[in-house]
Amino acid sequence: MKKLFAVMMTLCLMLSAVAAFAGEANVTIVNWSDHEADAAKIEGQFVKVADSGFKMFIPAEFKDASANLTQADRDSGIFMVLKSEKDDKAVVNAQIVPKDISSMVASLQQDGRSVWEMRINGLIAVQFSVEKDGVTSSCFAFGSNTDKTLVFTFMPVNQEPYTSLYKVMASSIQDVQ
Repeated sequence: MKKLFAVMMTLCLMLSAVAAFAGEANVTIVNWSDHEADAAKIEGQFVKVADSGFKMFIPAEFKDASANLTQADRDSGIFMVLKSEKDDKAVVNAQIVPKDISSMVASLQQDGRSVWEMRINGLIAVQFSVEKDGVTSSCFAFGSNTDKTLVFTFMPVNQEPYTSLYKVMASSIQDVQ
């Protein structure tokens, strides 16, 4: 009986491992090393993103415009805004959303949005897009076991050179360490 129980436990463990591995199959893996050569062609530097625990590569053309945030912006959780000196439409912002990542994903899917699971430099994230007035924004949400989610938004991602530039910037998001 003990041998039968041991065999059954082994089979259960193997099946759960297969299920876990299958779940990882749909996760997009993005590493800074995949885009580092492209970043070397762009003038810029790594910058700590406030007290978020993250850093990212910021091209020199992007300047901090956080001083222009309204109280409504701040109340919505936006704490960082970067604007391109070359194009007023090119914006990057960071926002704390008062929702855990699972609830956020469920809400997005309920609204009919596509959500992709990712690992960016080992960090668990989800990616989704928002379209408004012909401009596509790409959002990357990082969550933890807390009731807050950090969202980076890049726009416009449907226009060059920003499509390529934002790929480099998003792939650079990593722990401050």
